[in-house]
Amino acid sequence: MITLKKPASAGITAVNNLFIDQYMPDANGEFVKIYLYLLRNLQDTGELTISSIADIFDHTENDVRRALVYWEKQGLLILSRDSSGEIREIAFTGPWDAPDKGSQEIPAFAETAAAYSESAGEKDDRDASSHSPQEASRKVPKREPLTADRIDELRKQEDIEQLLFIAAQYIGRPLSSAEISDILYYYDGLHFSADLIEYLVEYCVSKGNKSRHYMEKVAIGWAGDGISTVQEAKASTNLYNKKYYSVLNAFGIKNRGPAAPEREYIDRWFQEYQFDLPVIVEACSRTIAQIHEPSFQYTDKILKQWQKKGVRHINDIPALDAQRARAKKSAQPKPASNNRFNNFHQRDYDFEQLEKQLLNS
Repeated sequence: MITLKKPASAGITAVNNLFIDQYMPDANGEFVKIYLYLLRNLQDTGELTISSIADIFDHTENDVRRALVYWEKQGLLILSRDSSGEIREIAFTGPWDAPDKGSQEIPAFAETAAAYSESAGEKDDRDASSHSPQEASRKVPKREPLTADRIDELRKQEDIEQLLFIAAQYIGRPLSSAEISDILYYYDGLHFSADLIEYLVEYCVSKGNKSRHYMEKVAIGWAGDGISTVQEAKASTNLYNKKYYSVLNAFGIKNRGPAAPEREYIDRWFQEYQFDLPVIVEACSRTIAQIHEPSFQYTDKILKQWQKKGVRHINDIPALDAQRARAKKSAQPKPASNNRFNNFHQRDYDFEQLEKQLLNS
């Protein structure tokens, strides 16, 4: 017998037994973690983001989205999306009122989640794969352990031997047996070419993450999106690189990726404000010209003002500048006239008194 005790002050997250009995056994363990984490956050007032959930579990944002879509299909969540397909709201229905899983009903609770932005090829720095929120991901082969004979057979292949050597050079140390097993899985299980696996390692290391778990997440994401060549993988990362690194370059920030708060600002400018890259870069340049240092907060104020003024394209900005200049000029006090007559101090005369003096003289 095992007795479980909890501190009296511990917070409690209630999980319905029907979820544990009927839904949890068949679900992916990572999906269960995310569902429980969402339940936990019902007690908080802070805003959740897809990115913040991904960071908590060392997942890709694509993994988080897949989990949400899975629970939506199970009838436990209702995902509300905007016109571009981005997740804006998550409502819990609970297993108690899911189809054919009970009858007790409770009001749905809506929890705001940050928009998951993706257009063709767009991902954050944690993932290089993409597809629309409604699109079902491809079925990724279940990972099966390789036999000792198969491992020996693969490691004897010249391209695999070279791949393992190159991967060790990227990571900067000899590969562990688990890392070698991962690479063989990408080759034999996901059917990645040696070139694609090499680029996978290069890509993850370039993002500052050498974790085998992170690398596996990216690999599975690519497999789910049908990426099978280096060209396809590079194409899927181009928009991310252009989007984030163009902004950093405009600020003069080099040799690093964007921090989480910086990503939030940049995503807001693209997704919420709906600006294209040239407009954002112009706002960054004006920030540097005005305060002589990079400031995402200052740039956000510029872009927010432009949005209110109806700016949609880089060509709209000169007209707005001209309008502002005219308004500023009209608000200034008019200078005194340079007419010499008006500048002469004129005396005040009492003409009636002067006339009396002339008549009496």
